[in-house]
Amino acid sequence: MRGIYVKRLVPVLVAVALVLAACQSATENLTEKLIEQSAGVDDVNIDTNSGELNIETDEGSISIGGGEIPDGFPIPLPDGGEVMSVFDAPQSTLVSLLYRGDRYDELVVYFDDWSSSQGGDWSRGTSSFDQGDGTMVRTANWFGDDMAITITDCIDPDSNGDAMNAVCVSAATGSGS
Repeated sequence: MRGIYVKRLVPVLVAVALVLAACQSATENLTEKLIEQSAGVDDVNIDTNSGELNIETDEGSISIGGGEIPDGFPIPLPDGGEVMSVFDAPQSTLVSLLYRGDRYDELVVYFDDWSSSQGGDWSRGTSSFDQGDGTMVRTANWFGDDMAITITDCIDPDSNGDAMNAVCVSAATGSGS
C-alpha cells in the first residue's frame, strides 16, 4: 500500500515544483515588463535566486542587491567587501559595499590615507551617536573633487539580527557628489 502511495505522490510533488518554478518565472517576467514600460527604462532583469535587480535606462544603469564596480571607478575600494548596489550614469556613479564589522577602523585609515594622497580640497567629518541601548553608531565621511565617501556601522541584512555587525561603505563620483 505504501509503495502505491509513494508512486502517486512523487509525480504530484514534481508537478507542484514545476508549477511553482513556472509561477516564479512568470512573476519575474511580468514585473520586468511592467518596469520596462516606465519612461526611459530600456531593460530590466530580476534574478530572484540572487536577489539582484538590474535596470538599464537611457541615463545609465542601476543594480540593487549586487552588481559590478564599473571599470575605471576612480575611488579604490578595499578587497573583501560585498557589492550591495551600483548606480552608474554618464555623469555620476554610486557604489555601496558591505564589509565585516571589525574592519571599521581599518577602512577609516585606508580612506584617510587615500584622500590625503589625492591633493585638492578634501574635507573629513566624523560623528557617533548612542542609540539609547548602549549601541554606538559611528560615521566617517570624506568630500572632495566631485567625490564622496561615507563609512558607517550598519547591520548585515543576511544576519537576521538587529546588532551593528557590519560596515557600510558608499562611494560616489560625479556631479551631485
